[in-house]
Amino acid sequence: MFLTRAFEIINREGFLTFKYALWQKMRENMTDEKIYQLYIKNVEPRQNIISENQCVQVVSVKENNTVKQVMEAVEKVSTEYVVLCSDDYELCENYEKKVSHYILIQKKAGRNLQYIYSDSDTINDNGKRENPDCKPDYSWNTLLSFNYIGNVFAVKRQFFLHRMNEFVDNFGSDSKFDSYKTSLFLLSDNSAENVGHIHQILAHKKADYKEKSDISDYKCFLPELKNKNVCVVTDKHNKIVQHIHYPLSEDDCVSIIIPSKDNPEILKVCLESIKKYTKYTKYEIVVIDNGSDEDNRNEYKKLIAEFGENASYTYERFDFNFSKMCNIGAKKATGNMLLFLNDDIEIIGQDYEDTDWLSVLAGQAKQESTGAVGAKLLYPDSSYIQHVGVINYESSCFAHLYAKAVDDENIKAHRNYADYDCLCVTGACFMIEKAKFDKAGGFDEAFEVTHNDVDICLTLYEQGYYNVLRNDVVLFHHESFSRGDDEVDEEKNRRNMHARDMVYEKHPELEKYDPFYSPLLTQTENNYRFGDEIYSVIYRKPQKADRLKLTAGYIEVSPTVKVTETGYHDDMQFRGFAYNGNKAYYNPVIFLWNEQDCYRIKAQSVCDRVFHLRKDVDRNINYAPFFCGIDTTDMESGTYRCAIRANGKYYDAQACIVINDEDEDSIAQ
Repeated sequence: MFLTRAFEIINREGFLTFKYALWQKMRENMTDEKIYQLYIKNVEPRQNIISENQCVQVVSVKENNTVKQVMEAVEKVSTEYVVLCSDDYELCENYEKKVSHYILIQKKAGRNLQYIYSDSDTINDNGKRENPDCKPDYSWNTLLSFNYIGNVFAVKRQFFLHRMNEFVDNFGSDSKFDSYKTSLFLLSDNSAENVGHIHQILAHKKADYKEKSDISDYKCFLPELKNKNVCVVTDKHNKIVQHIHYPLSEDDCVSIIIPSKDNPEILKVCLESIKKYTKYTKYEIVVIDNGSDEDNRNEYKKLIAEFGENASYTYERFDFNFSKMCNIGAKKATGNMLLFLNDDIEIIGQDYEDTDWLSVLAGQAKQESTGAVGAKLLYPDSSYIQHVGVINYESSCFAHLYAKAVDDENIKAHRNYADYDCLCVTGACFMIEKAKFDKAGGFDEAFEVTHNDVDICLTLYEQGYYNVLRNDVVLFHHESFSRGDDEVDEEKNRRNMHARDMVYEKHPELEKYDPFYSPLLTQTENNYRFGDEIYSVIYRKPQKADRLKLTAGYIEVSPTVKVTETGYHDDMQFRGFAYNGNKAYYNPVIFLWNEQDCYRIKAQSVCDRVFHLRKDVDRNINYAPFFCGIDTTDMESGTYRCAIRANGKYYDAQACIVINDEDEDSIAQ
């Protein structure tokens, strides 16, 4: 069986792809500890980029320090930024220089950061590093649920003193300094543009570190929660995690929109469970049917009649288009809150008797910064996870995190218990304010079957909203009843790939990029294991080169050799592909040039196992995609054109980048 599969991969995808697939299979049998030690040995040294002009200084925070004592220590600091480090952490070698370099690069990218944090791990009693904690980028709702940032962070000195003076004016200066509460207070009126996340493991928790969570006075020190009748609930499974339940007003009404066709028995289970387990009474049922036969249509009418005036049934015959059905439902809805629900969702009893599944989702959706809200979905009558958020993987692209994992115990980083900001949540249970839904343009009907939920979530994210997973709401999803498994045949695979490409064409800046899923984590498995292919956090120094000749015909234009995305994460990154027919151009050289300067850097080819299918080429080009990370420290400011050298030819990359004019000496002041 193994040999048959091996020959199949070699024949259809090429030998290099087979070697890649074999390595992935071998990796599945490696322990997390082994993979992390390989990272420390092979990858971490390549991330060691520093700046000698330091703009940060560390202030050590003792366990019993008061707010006043910490502020006095910060006032004595002369650098632009200060690092607050609790005494249960150690910092890596050259920590200040690494953070200073990151700040320099971000200023070149036009970002003036006020708050910065990094990833971390734990040092055991034997001095060995283990348990890497690879964090998401700035995630406000996640931070409200637990202290995902930890007790080490850098903050602009003047910003810190200004905000903490406000804190002292309201709550006094003699209270014990708490890193978690301080982060919440500093970030409560901030935005992602002002918060930096260094994708390196720069801080190490000591062996005796104990995670703490005490937010009994949330309402006192968090401005956004003042004068709100919020309820803070400690998670019943994990005492480190808490949930905020936001109240609804008397005017709030939830329209539960359920697309369904020829599934009366399934819909009956859904509707009866809604009636049985929903305490919040201001809701209506809106069922959209795109062509059931006459018998099933009559059954639907009977089911809807049981809800009286609080339900409606719309019948309109057309080919299946999930987006269109949802949009019709949104137009029929009278509520200011919309809940799109698959007909195979079953509501079950919740852990919190004094709360309600529907009001928790709607209360979260009503928050000003919230876009779509999803719930934890389990396979029926089991503890196996179907949905705890959708991740935009580097290799697998959009996939359900921890699919089919057991929900009986805490998964890494409280991922199955805490409330999380996500790039996407599933459309199987999708709550949103109607005004935000309309602003996003509703579901794009070009996505008839798949990726419609992904597309609208990306739109909401681009509009500045956070899509939130509420793990304190748990429902059953009888997934297979809605539609077949998309992995059954190649036709469905191609449909999925086509939809995925449509998503990336519409949202190019989010191609294979997820701010809420660390690039240090695996990009091929649906879990939080440490990654074995880590290249998006490695930045190479470009070399000076002779300026390219711009004579006619010297640089060719090719639709199959180009840069498809550029941008800053920790530094400048490029992404693209280079191939011709069945031939991939491996590790192409990137040139950046303008009238004054020219730089060259070698890109790294990466494997996309379905690339040949996406491009309708038989085989051998799965390594056509490439990635290139550039350390721009020594590059002159300016606007640069981009070219790709592959197979001895030069191609116009159809991209340009801008490096801001920033004086490094001034940054160190």
